[in-house]
Amino acid sequence: MIRLWDGILSAIAALLTGGIVGVPVWGAFMALRAELLPIWAWGPLLLLGAAGLVMMLSFLRKASRGVHPLRERRR
Repeated sequence: MIRLWDGILSAIAALLTGGIVGVPVWGAFMALRAELLPIWAWGPLLLLGAAGLVMMLSFLRKASRGVHPLRERRR
């Protein structure tokens, strides 16, 4: 039962990470398309998106294994 709860917490952490990183990435993308930001802003935007994706995938991997978001191994 504890692994199920830990998996749910990791899935929630993945969703929150997606929202926290995804909203600024989407806003910056829209600003770039509207030419409100300089062209060099693509670099930081891609780096932020990649970092958020890595964090989300890490939390999803933990969720599938039933690991708490703040731990490395199962309890």
